[in-house]
Amino acid sequence: GFNTNVAGTHTDTLQTINGCDSIVTLHLTVNNAVTIIDEQEACGSFTWIDGYTYTSSTNAPTYTITSESGCDSIINLHLTIKIRPIGIDTQTACDAFTWIDGNTYVQSTNIPYYILTASNGCDSVAILNLTINHSSHSIDVRTACDSLTWIDGITYYASTNTPTYTYTNAEGCDSIVTLNLTINNSYHIFDSIVACNNYTWIDGVTYTESTNTPTYTYTTVNGCDSVVTLNLTINHSTTGADSVTACDSYTWIDGVTYTESTDSVTYTLTNAAGCDSIVTLNLTINNSTIGTDSVTACDSYTWIDGVTYTESNNTATYTLTNAMGCDSVVTLILTINHSVYDTIVDTAMNEYTWNGTTYTESGVYEYVGETTEGCDSIVTLMLTITTVGIDVADKPELTFYPNPTSGTITFNHTDIRKVEVMDGMGRVVATFEDSYTIDLSNLSKGYYVLRITTTEGIAVRKVIRK
Repeated sequence: GFNTNVAGTHTDTLQTINGCDSIVTLHLTVNNAVTIIDEQEACGSFTWIDGYTYTSSTNAPTYTITSESGCDSIINLHLTIKIRPIGIDTQTACDAFTWIDGNTYVQSTNIPYYILTASNGCDSVAILNLTINHSSHSIDVRTACDSLTWIDGITYYASTNTPTYTYTNAEGCDSIVTLNLTINNSYHIFDSIVACNNYTWIDGVTYTESTNTPTYTYTTVNGCDSVVTLNLTINHSTTGADSVTACDSYTWIDGVTYTESTDSVTYTLTNAAGCDSIVTLNLTINNSTIGTDSVTACDSYTWIDGVTYTESNNTATYTLTNAMGCDSVVTLILTINHSVYDTIVDTAMNEYTWNGTTYTESGVYEYVGETTEGCDSIVTLMLTITTVGIDVADKPELTFYPNPTSGTITFNHTDIRKVEVMDGMGRVVATFEDSYTIDLSNLSKGYYVLRITTTEGIAVRKVIRK
């Protein structure tokens, strides 16, 4: 029941529950409590052993712990708090920014921080306050006529989409503009016109003479000026008269056949200049005449048409020009009366009397009379006078073939000395000697007389060349 701070051995007698003495010996060791000063320096804040975080300097906090000897050990905190610098790094950049932390930022931010060491040994926190402004890239779509002077000071004459220009936008960043240019061309064209008498152009003016000075400006579909110059040729219409004299009728250029004189008909043609040419028909119709030429002739007649007719004819016509210059058609009424031709072939001994005349020599003799129509009647005597020898004229064995013939004839008598071929007028037209074949192909078609001389005498035969 007593307190002591003296170390040593102490005894005390107590009574147990059964009434006996109980002697307790205390072996006491006195350990002293310890007071410790904990000197601390910290940056910004400090969490001590008591579990508290201190953000300012202090030397008041204490903490009791049990020492190794089991005694309280009081620790007194003497704390010095150093200030931790905090800096705001405000930056403005275009498109991207690489900070001290090595990162490249492409968007505005105020979150990134970076820890440095300040002169007091504490961390210095830098906080990035970044504003990212963006460059712009736009396309300047332009359409111009003929040329365009752009913001780069260059004049472009052709469409292009390659030029660029860089300037600073409102945020201080590059602004790149690409020119997308379409150049449409103005036109200067010539309107070449050929017109008759006058022409009203697109300017509303009516021109009556050729000109190449008027111009007119309009806007094309691409929005550009189009200047048109009028090159005008004015040709003029013409008038004329077609004076025609015709016989019986006249078909004019209008396709109409006129049978009476007229001076009122007109027709429109195109003249050499391409304009109307009005022609008036001045027509005089004269009439043709018709007549007949009645002729009677013997054997043949050569008419005004140059044709020699040998037979009667009432169909031949010939066209002459009458006093008015028209056809005068003459129809030939021709009567052909024929002369009479006859041939007498005869043979006599020594002499022969014919029409009161006595002939003593062979020959061809003619007697000319007149027919009832007034034409010649000619009889030819083919006379053979023999004084010796035998007359073979009637010998049936002196024959030939073919008859009629178209060429060669052959005699059945081989002793032929001479053959004379005579036409209907008694003229000798061919002679063959010492041949029993003769060729008549060169003679004209008709009736011929053959006078055949043999060793036995003279014979006469008729042949037809077909």
